[in-house]
Amino acid sequence: MFPSIVADIGGTNARFALVTDEINGQPQIEHIDVLDGSAYATFEDAIQAYVEKLGIAMPKAACVAIAGPIDGDDARMTNLDWRFSQAGVKQRFGFDNFAAINDFAALSIATSKLAAADLTEIRSGVSDPQGNKAILGPGTGLGVAGLAYARGTWLPIPSEGGHVNVSPATELECDVIKAAMAEHGHVSAEIFISGPGLVRLYRALASVRGETPEALEPKDVTARALSQSGESANALCRETLSLFCSFLGNLSGNLALTYGAQGGVYLAGGIVPRILDFLRASDFNTQFAAKGVMSHYLEDIPVYLMSHPQPGLLGSAAWLAALQK
Repeated sequence: MFPSIVADIGGTNARFALVTDEINGQPQIEHIDVLDGSAYATFEDAIQAYVEKLGIAMPKAACVAIAGPIDGDDARMTNLDWRFSQAGVKQRFGFDNFAAINDFAALSIATSKLAAADLTEIRSGVSDPQGNKAILGPGTGLGVAGLAYARGTWLPIPSEGGHVNVSPATELECDVIKAAMAEHGHVSAEIFISGPGLVRLYRALASVRGETPEALEPKDVTARALSQSGESANALCRETLSLFCSFLGNLSGNLALTYGAQGGVYLAGGIVPRILDFLRASDFNTQFAAKGVMSHYLEDIPVYLMSHPQPGLLGSAAWLAALQK
């Protein structure tokens, strides 16, 4: 069973690693190497290069999380020109077990292996050890997945939940969505709740406030929002980030209801760690639980930030272990 290969492949970076053991239920991930995906014509070339750099024989099992759809045997990257047959890869390298899994499906199953030290609490509550979970992550886009426990196994539930309509909770949010509709037409959750979404939200809010938006990058919006300066430009960015947190809380609560997430809601992605204190002081928790007649359902559901350094690799390892049972 050990060692086995795991990978987490995005549009730019292809992270490979070896799973060398399992201790206290958590896979031990070592020999992490980050390859430039664009430097390799195919996924098969990349995995071969990783093994050759290690100077070892090809392991007998592998699992790869990819930023793209899995359609039966076919796996296709969204932002990288890689496409492969899972059966073909298994045959080429002589794997006893090989699987490709959607990257957010991998993040969802990673939550079943997280230790307490891998979680940062955002909203306190009581997590059912076998309860369903909801996972979402604002980054370049907005990924959403669920996790369900059935017959002793955790089963990931991939989705395109980042593209549901964004939901308003206040009159201001209604106005901001209306302003964004003029530019984007359909205003999905990802339109606002993502890195590029911060800029779209900033522009829509500026329109509502009658101000002229500057040409800002997502990092600029965040930096100005977190600045202690009282400049009006920073005030607009602070209000933008406040709205971002409100929309994120609203969607997180919606997903908790949709998935029946008594096991908790888990946030991933690169944005939340940078705004953690701001998020905690925002309306995130208020909007999370403001669900009318179902508000009581959310009272005890916790929300965590996934702070494990390599959750995609961890999820790949957990899924491979489940397949090998």
